[in-house]
Amino acid sequence: MTEDAHWQQELMDALHSEDVFSSTLLVSPTAEEAAFLKPTQAESERAVGNLRAWRAYLPAPCVARMIDDGWQWST
Repeated sequence: MTEDAHWQQELMDALHSEDVFSSTLLVSPTAEEAAFLKPTQAESERAVGNLRAWRAYLPAPCVARMIDDGWQWST
């Protein structure tokens, strides 16, 4: 069995995707794109509803981690 790091490098080599993982390819959105990315009122209300529901049955550190990961927007 190969080590994880070795296996991952073999996969990246096979896919020729080293550049895909380069941080130099990341760009900030333009002002117009950023405005489009802002949540709508309906999305914000749904996110608040998610948070209220989670706080009713999950410990605070768990909910905080879910918020850090952006789950309130995706569920």
